[in-house]
Amino acid sequence: MTAILIGITFIFSIAWLLAALLRARSAALRHLVWMCTFAAVLLLPLLRWRVPHRAISTSVPAFAVISVNASEPVRTDLPTSTDPATILLGVWIFGTVVMTLRLARNAVQLRSVIRSAEGAGPIRISSRIRGPVVASLLRPVILLPDTSDTWTADRRRAVLAHETAHIRRSDPAILFLSHIATALYWFHPLCWLAAARLRAESESACDDAALRLGLQPSGYAGHLLDLARRFDTQLAIPMATTSHLESRVKSILSPKTNRSFPARATWLAALLLTALVLAPLSMLTLRAQQSAGAAAIAGTVTDPTGAVVPNARVTATNSDGGYSVDSTTNSVGVYSFNTLAAGHYSVEARAPGFAAFRVADLALVNGGSMRIDAHLKVGSISEVVTVNAPRRAMAQVPAPPDSSSKPIRVGGMVQAANLLRQVRPAYPADLQEQGIEGTVSLQAIISKDGIPQSLSVQNPSVNQEFINAAIAAVGQWRYKPTLLNGEPIEVLTTIQVNFTLSGQPPVIDDRLQPSRHP
Repeated sequence: MTAILIGITFIFSIAWLLAALLRARSAALRHLVWMCTFAAVLLLPLLRWRVPHRAISTSVPAFAVISVNASEPVRTDLPTSTDPATILLGVWIFGTVVMTLRLARNAVQLRSVIRSAEGAGPIRISSRIRGPVVASLLRPVILLPDTSDTWTADRRRAVLAHETAHIRRSDPAILFLSHIATALYWFHPLCWLAAARLRAESESACDDAALRLGLQPSGYAGHLLDLARRFDTQLAIPMATTSHLESRVKSILSPKTNRSFPARATWLAALLLTALVLAPLSMLTLRAQQSAGAAAIAGTVTDPTGAVVPNARVTATNSDGGYSVDSTTNSVGVYSFNTLAAGHYSVEARAPGFAAFRVADLALVNGGSMRIDAHLKVGSISEVVTVNAPRRAMAQVPAPPDSSSKPIRVGGMVQAANLLRQVRPAYPADLQEQGIEGTVSLQAIISKDGIPQSLSVQNPSVNQEFINAAIAAVGQWRYKPTLLNGEPIEVLTTIQVNFTLSGQPPVIDDRLQPSRHP
């Protein structure tokens, strides 16, 4: 969020600079600048979310030194005090919701005005407005007050010339996007000021377009002053409001005013400039590194026996900035991150054959240090064996398989060499004759001697004969025990025995799959 806030501030600052440099050029050109500005601030969050970005480091002085040591994994389930960043995020979301609801309410009101207006063409009459406006996004219409029948032909021509220019320039849609931006960045004063400038330049550009048709500046300015009213509808574009009225009249009457329309090459240049500004803001993240007293996280990675684990990969992720840094443990299992910026971090340690170790919500201050020791656990294994038997012709009353015994396969790595001897379960003869199929799911502990122990059935609703056949066979299996630092250890295993009937020869699918030992 901080990167986005800095980005939109930079974009608005560039826009104000360009608008000041182009003050002697046409209003249509300055309107193009503000239009590209709002397009950029709306695209920036989407681009930062979708486009991979790279962190750039810069040195800043440290402000505090604090040391937090923790030899055991940090518990993340304990209640913590509310983070100020969380409070600010909640306030921002609340303000955005309020602004969006206000925008929706005004849109509904304006839609009601359009529906109640008389006429079915692009020009309609309404008694609910006090001045001419352009409304709607997909099919803009010109709304005139019911007093417009008393207007002179010159006034009617001036009004229609101005409002038609709004439609040709797609100003209703552009104005709507600016309202979306102000709802999203309601807390940013530059956004509100830019929205006001966009609207003012839109009106001036349409004044210039009307005068290019041959209208007299003095007469046009007189009509503008007579029609000036306060207009509060947010999604409509009134021709005459008291806002910026003096500057508009001066521009209309000045013979030196540039009333040209931007050429196609100017549009292309504006789009290119917008892309050039967005590219670094979308792909780069500024990450501060303290020049003195840099924050650090360090620790040791060990296995269940307490032995160190070299070459383990450790990742520290800054949840505030959205970037990660990696480290690898050395020959004695030690890792360190010595140039971290202050913020909230999560630390994750991984090594082949072990379950991942992760802690989160680590608050690191400038110059602070934290010790996080990762204690890895060994993962367990899983076996799947399928017992096929030919379907006998005398089977006349096949029973449907138990719906609760469908095989559940857990993905993992293949390690078939761990299983040394596998005794195939025998298909119960009476169940084979009846055409009954089923699956038995067993759980066991592979002892240090490689013998399955503590066999338990995970789906007891399956036919008991299948269970007996599976337990009798699996109890005779032998494994090469898992070794940790050269010593055998106990691991948990899940074994699935599928009893199926077919004309194919028996097929055994041995797959060792990682799961977590309790």
